[in-house]
Amino acid sequence: MGFSNSCSIRDYVLLKVERGKIPYIARIHQIYISCEDVSQEVHLKVQWFYRLEDTQMKCISFNGKNELYKSNHYDYYVPADSILNTCSVRSFKSYIELPDADENVFFTRYTYDNVAKKFEDADVDVYVTLLLF
Repeated sequence: MGFSNSCSIRDYVLLKVERGKIPYIARIHQIYISCEDVSQEVHLKVQWFYRLEDTQMKCISFNGKNELYKSNHYDYYVPADSILNTCSVRSFKSYIELPDADENVFFTRYTYDNVAKKFEDADVDVYVTLLLF
């Protein structure tokens, strides 16, 4: 897709990662060209949405298919040409009301604190599975 296909502030986007991995998901908060950047490339300020495997909480009882966790993690220098496509991130209530959700439709119920490595205000039971060797 690339940035040339016009993404806007507040859009949710899929971003390129290393070959063979699933794309990252972020929300665009700012689009800019840095005055210090000689190349004049367009960059983004984004807010990251985590998948369960991106968190420290690897084994929890409440993770749903296509569930993401809004985070307090922002990056300020993401190249706009790393955009693969737009996607949709909905509330859980809105998501379950969809008759058919395609693979680029996600939902979020909880916020993940990237610094504290825990879910914020998650009124759910969290279970950790210990692996014994």
